[in-house]
Amino acid sequence: MQARGRKGQLLMAFETNFGETPAMPTAIKLPFETSGIKASQTLNEDNTIRNNRNPAQPSRGYIDVSGQTVVPVDTIAFGYWLKALFGDPETTGEGPYTHVFKPNDTQPSVVIERGFTDIGKYLLYNGCKVSSVSIDVGGEGGQNANIDVMGANETPGDASFAATPTSLSLLRFDRFQAAVTIGDALAAKITAGQINLNAALDGNQYLIGGQGLRGDIPEGIFQASGSITALFEDLTLLDLAVNGTESAVTFTWTNGANSLEIKFPEVVFERNSPGIDGPQGIVIEMPFRGYYDDAVEEAAVQVTLTNEHVSYA
Repeated sequence: MQARGRKGQLLMAFETNFGETPAMPTAIKLPFETSGIKASQTLNEDNTIRNNRNPAQPSRGYIDVSGQTVVPVDTIAFGYWLKALFGDPETTGEGPYTHVFKPNDTQPSVVIERGFTDIGKYLLYNGCKVSSVSIDVGGEGGQNANIDVMGANETPGDASFAATPTSLSLLRFDRFQAAVTIGDALAAKITAGQINLNAALDGNQYLIGGQGLRGDIPEGIFQASGSITALFEDLTLLDLAVNGTESAVTFTWTNGANSLEIKFPEVVFERNSPGIDGPQGIVIEMPFRGYYDDAVEEAAVQVTLTNEHVSYA
């Protein structure tokens, strides 16, 4: 029987040691729309001359575990992806709970499993780290996020590594629930936005004698950037870029008592003058880059998730 995508399953558990499945894993079943995490290994052509025109046997290259998963930005499960990107949050409250994520000095590694449950086959990926998270803001429908993952190894199997994973209730944020604040003022004329969070992972740590696998995936300087697109009515946004004025950009989603806030406390906008591409209305797209200098948040980006989930420990 051919496997059906609708029967797919995505599990995650945090590793204690890089590349090792925990002995007693606490696995979470995560909602997703697509999952492209996979292992690939190139075959390198052998150019040895052997007095004939037939090619010699190719050699195998490094194993690259990577891929993108598209997930709903929801009130609970998305917090586990945030933990995989940032590390443990600071949690306060007694219900609803407030979880504050910032870039930590180290980034956790996770084990991820893609399950083809209708045919009883599973692909286990060890030593995985979230390399980037991107979110396109605006439009209609459910809000999604693109999660790029880099890992160390893939192991096919006939059984799941976690027999009883924890299932989470799904309550997603919709795109129309989003709001954008620039500085201290709510921006009412924004048509679109983009958020890019990048861990700057180093995927070149292949070891001699390591069977083509990554021995580690160290994180670099965290990169926080994005853009906003607005109706072009005046020079307010462009002047911020022209003058190099420091500002702040905050994206917020609210669903009842649940909320998600992605705040860039200190940003500068990239100069990007609008064009005239036709007779219709003109918009201005302003890329920005976040950094940390003296913001009270002490981070280039701070993500605050408020929900009824007690802990992401």
